[in-house]
Amino acid sequence: MGRSTPIEPLNRPLADGVVAVRSRRASDLPAIEAASHDPETLRWLDDTPMEPADRGTSLSRVEEAWRTGRAAPLVVADATTDEPVGIINLQFRDDAVATVAYSVFPAHRGRGIAPRAVQLLAGWALDGLGLTQLLLEAAEDNTASVRVAEKCGFERIASRVEPRAEGPHTMLVFACTKG
Repeated sequence: MGRSTPIEPLNRPLADGVVAVRSRRASDLPAIEAASHDPETLRWLDDTPMEPADRGTSLSRVEEAWRTGRAAPLVVADATTDEPVGIINLQFRDDAVATVAYSVFPAHRGRGIAPRAVQLLAGWALDGLGLTQLLLEAAEDNTASVRVAEKCGFERIASRVEPRAEGPHTMLVFACTKG
């Protein structure tokens, strides 16, 4: 999966005065690593936690994702301090459709950061990259992510049940379509 052509990394942040969505930097990696071990993050995301040894290859994997058109991995930062407060990614299915995935770091949750970041990313993806549809998947019992999808104007289009070690898990699929 991915785009048929690479995408250029952001040359300037997408910002709304409160949050900024920008390219990842080496200085972001300690915060990303720490958040990747957070139990709440692990509960909802399938990603394996980042280990200190992973830092050395992390940015090259980010560059490869951009270059191959597979994904656009970004950081959500405080617009004033530039401190990383979360991550957000576009994972391209093809030239027209991408999935949005995000996580707000534990100390910054509950402040409306995720909806702001998703709205900034959606505007760039649909207008700047020419995508026609964004998908957002959230576990049915992840009420915070379901609220983010709804607040950002994504409409529920499907659901599916995934087998998990702790029992079946219902995933909701939301879409935001250009036009």
